[in-house]
Parts: sequence; C-alpha cells; structure tokens
Amino acid sequence: MGVRWGMLLLGLGILSACTVVPTGPRALVLPAVGKSMDVFQVEDGECRSYARQQLGGAPEQAASTRLLQVQYDRAYIQCMYAKGNVVPGLAVAPGSSVAPPPLGTPSPRTPQR
Repeated sequence: MGVRWGMLLLGLGILSACTVVPTGPRALVLPAVGKSMDVFQVEDGECRSYARQQLGGAPEQAASTRLLQVQYDRAYIQCMYAKGNVVPGLAVAPGSSVAPPPLGTPSPRTPQR
C-alpha cells in the first residue's frame, strides 16, 4: 500500500513540474480609435505569433508557467502597442515621444511665485 502512495505522489510531483506554454495573452489591448476590427484581429494574430517566438527556448529555461505567461504578455503588449493599439494602464499614448513630467512639476500655465 505504501509503495502505491509513493508512486502516486512521485507521478503527481513530476506532472506539477511541467511548464505549460501560454496559449494566449492575459492582457487587455483595445484597437486604436478608427482602426477596423479586421485590422486589429490581423495585428492580434501577428503579435501572438511574435510573443511565442520571443519565448524561444524559454520552456526549458523557465522556472514556472507563471514566468512564461509574464514573458509572453510583455512581448504581446509591446507588439500591440508598437502597432498603435491602446493598452489600458500605460501612461503615455502610442506615438508620443515625450514622457509626462514627474508628479508635482508645475504646468507651464501655473503662475510662478
């Protein structure tokens, strides 16, 4: 009986050590204003493919499925953002080359004392 439990635990341990390559992003990306859904879907497919390529040999190197998902999402978001799509939560709009000023910086319209 003890051998059976040992084999079962060993089997479960081996299965839990396996990593799963992400099948898709876990990030919200929206089409840019005026972009058709057809174009957005093509870009989505291209960026999913790009994200998979960026993982390269990562499944052998990655410590966990979670790490792979983070790497996949990062590559996907960078690709979609580069194509001009909207990624909620980013402070800078696509195409903007100037970072926003640090918090507490007075605006040019604020009178100086």
